[in-house]
Amino acid sequence: MSGTIEHFESLRSEFINDYDASKGSIFGHKGLKVQGKIFAFYNEPNLVVKLKKEDVEEALKVVGTQNFDPMGGKPMKEWVEIPYDQKQWFDYGLKGMMYVKSLIK
Repeated sequence: MSGTIEHFESLRSEFINDYDASKGSIFGHKGLKVQGKIFAFYNEPNLVVKLKKEDVEEALKVVGTQNFDPMGGKPMKEWVEIPYDQKQWFDYGLKGMMYVKSLIK
């Protein structure tokens, strides 16, 4: 979908301005961090988010969503790739941020 990078940049700005996130990168992609840990990033044209198991299962029910598989053949079980939908990107981004925050000791 054209324009998804603009939607990601808008989402990233919202998380930085309103939710104490910061810019980051992973695998050469623009991302979002919380307390120094990546919780989401843009993989054109999708959002990739780290989620707890229950949220991964829920997210995989969304049409077009799949486990993130950067190398082909070994999907990352906590990371899901979600096609563009403004509300879903925000909701799962927030869930991802809260999950990653909960892992930080």
